[in-house]
Amino acid sequence: MTKNAQDQILKCRDDHAPVLFCEDPSVAGAPQPFKLKAGLTCPWVKPDEPFGPDKLRARIEPWLTALFQSEHLALLVGSGLTHALHSMATGGALPGMSTSDLGIFDAEIAAEAKRSAAAAGREEGNIEDQIRVASELLRGLQIAAATKELSAKEHEHVTKLKEGIERVLGEFASSILKGEAGSASAPAEKREEAFNYLVSFLMCFASRSGTRDRLQLFTTGTSKRERMQRAYTSLTASWAH
Repeated sequence: MTKNAQDQILKCRDDHAPVLFCEDPSVAGAPQPFKLKAGLTCPWVKPDEPFGPDKLRARIEPWLTALFQSEHLALLVGSGLTHALHSMATGGALPGMSTSDLGIFDAEIAAEAKRSAAAAGREEGNIEDQIRVASELLRGLQIAAATKELSAKEHEHVTKLKEGIERVLGEFASSILKGEAGSASAPAEKREEAFNYLVSFLMCFASRSGTRDRLQLFTTGTSKRERMQRAYTSLTASWAH
């Protein structure tokens, strides 16, 4: 996934690095609507030269054909597939993973979330990083407040941070449910189109010769809603203690 919904990434065959290109809005609908991102180069297309699906097909199809013939094949599916299908069915985007305002210690939590995200190879922290850091901070505040009077500011900090985490988790879960409801209530023809694309995509990998191992399908994790539900259950259980 890229920050710009119009950006696309391709890396196959002899590409030494991912090739980033985008749709040129000035030629939308043209046979060759794509161009490389400014400042980038690659061996199979010139800078500022428009290109279309035929150029991409010539790169991707032979590579996929060879890939499908391998003895063992595993497909790792990330959230991009879910976002693409939702966009196809509804014409809109799913809720993102941006952070929210907790109402207390926001700067400190944001700084640590960004640091831990960078350590994991990601540019910015998302809501999962924020909630993880906030829950760690909350536990530390609870320990610090355990020996204090109820009127101490540590208890006030615990209450405010706990309320902020609960609110952010609730808002995020609601946004996911809203996105899922949008897919389910999309026009029937759009839903069917998205479903057909999904089946076609998966069958490209699953339709293998009987002499080859069956396709192994993996995802990068459970759904956002399931992860956040588990996070909420875990946090409320720890708060009870």
